[in-house]
Amino acid sequence: MRISLCIGASLVALTSAAPATAAPGKTDVDCTALATLSLPHATVTAAEVLRDGVFHEAAGMDGKPRDHAGLPPFCRVRGVSTPVPGSRIGFELWLPLGEWNGRLHMVGNGAYGDRIYYPQMVARLQNGDVAVATDTGHQGGELSFGAGHPERIADWGHRAVHESVVAAKAVAAAFFGSGPRVSYFSGCSTGGGQALSEAQRYPADFDGIIAGDPGNNRTALNLTFLWQFLKNHRAGDNATAVVPPDKLLMVRRAAIAACDGLDGVKDGVINDPRQCRFDLATLACSGHEDASCLTAPQIDTLRAIYAGPRDTRTNQPLYGAFLPGSEGSSRTDHDARPGWSAYWANPRLSQEPQRVDFFRLWAFEDPNWNWWNFDWAKDIDAVRAKLSPLVDATNPDISLFHARGGKLILFTGWDDPVGAASDLLAYYGQVAAKGQGADAASRLADTQSYAELYMVPGMWHCAEGAGATHFSTATRDSAPPVSDARHDMAVALQDWVEHGRAPQEIIATKFVGAAGPDGKRDIAFQRPLCVFPKVAHYRGGPPDKAESFACEVPAEHP
Repeated sequence: MRISLCIGASLVALTSAAPATAAPGKTDVDCTALATLSLPHATVTAAEVLRDGVFHEAAGMDGKPRDHAGLPPFCRVRGVSTPVPGSRIGFELWLPLGEWNGRLHMVGNGAYGDRIYYPQMVARLQNGDVAVATDTGHQGGELSFGAGHPERIADWGHRAVHESVVAAKAVAAAFFGSGPRVSYFSGCSTGGGQALSEAQRYPADFDGIIAGDPGNNRTALNLTFLWQFLKNHRAGDNATAVVPPDKLLMVRRAAIAACDGLDGVKDGVINDPRQCRFDLATLACSGHEDASCLTAPQIDTLRAIYAGPRDTRTNQPLYGAFLPGSEGSSRTDHDARPGWSAYWANPRLSQEPQRVDFFRLWAFEDPNWNWWNFDWAKDIDAVRAKLSPLVDATNPDISLFHARGGKLILFTGWDDPVGAASDLLAYYGQVAAKGQGADAASRLADTQSYAELYMVPGMWHCAEGAGATHFSTATRDSAPPVSDARHDMAVALQDWVEHGRAPQEIIATKFVGAAGPDGKRDIAFQRPLCVFPKVAHYRGGPPDKAESFACEVPAEHP
């Protein structure tokens, strides 16, 4: 059964808005006066009032102009922070001209770009928040911005979010007469890495944080992209891939056929890929190769990619293993580069590895660097020594964030083809190991009092995919049909931070088809997202209903 629900602008606003802390009716003069505000090592470059309910975005995710309508009047402020020589961090904040709920909410970024995710700014403003974002300290999306400029790398790696929110809090205090009573950060991918960096490096910046599919283990992730390229090409041959992209789709279909029903219902999703015992050998060609089978070199390549890169000195893994279902996972059914194929080579120049400039320009500062000569021992040490302190956020000690009362929600898609879901599991395990308690169970329970992890079946990178992936108004492409603490992770976090009610599960939605002129979309099914280590298991009833599933710890808990 499908249910039609409206998810228009009226439902984007969160339903648990806090009482207003400032009088309504801030004037145009109050806004424009911010242009003269004096800030430590920061300057307001523009302050303008937007009262017509529409914000024009010059280029959205698809590169096309986009109008965001239904906005309340607000003061748009842009500025630049220059905390150290060589640093120039752009920031932007939207201040409600009417009642303010006392919240500040900053949204994260993606990849290595300067893009501000304006749809998330819109959602925050419609909720009555002060919305904040940064350009991460540079312009454009290519890694050339960091060549010879380590301070720009540091800005992108961790400093831009911190400097931007410090400036934003000062601007908000000047505008409203007092600063925010509570502050939040939400991000996915690079934004998820920013989120964990904040909890680790700057624990006083935010009271509540959402870290989705985090690119926090950045150095190891780029080593993984390099490993995938080298394993998918014969030595010295950059032009011919061993495994073509369409074979990834075939492998994914076979994995789903083998493991879809492990949760008690077949819905095209592997509920917990750790339980999947799918073997590539079952797809081996018995004779002539065709689209339905794998050659021996293709099996070897795929097994190496599942396992991930290793240090040749110790044979120890450098990054988490990829799981069945991720190899051909896609945002939509029509992706030209499904799953791993979107990341094992530069999509604009297929004869070089993805993120090759991380090594070529940032690590080795050699525009002629040859990736085939990479030493999977000493070169790992060199890259880590130079870049890990600037870009990685892998410290499991977030005790200072916890001590301040901070709450952290982590999530990732089991099918994420970019960052292995098992890498986030490993990080969360390290955080839990530092919890208080005499045994692992009590340490996990202590950790869950301030940091919860949600694993999302069938989700591609950050959103979309075959599963129920709409559960947050605070991360991109994930708006749920109803914005309350049961369906919206942003509201659940607010409830936890402001009222002490920790979420027990989040109801996620799988939509089908596009929204019609009336803003309605059909719901294919809903599933509970469970607090790890619990997973959803079918207990009977309509399989499209979340209530037909229970959150349980698997009998074979890995």
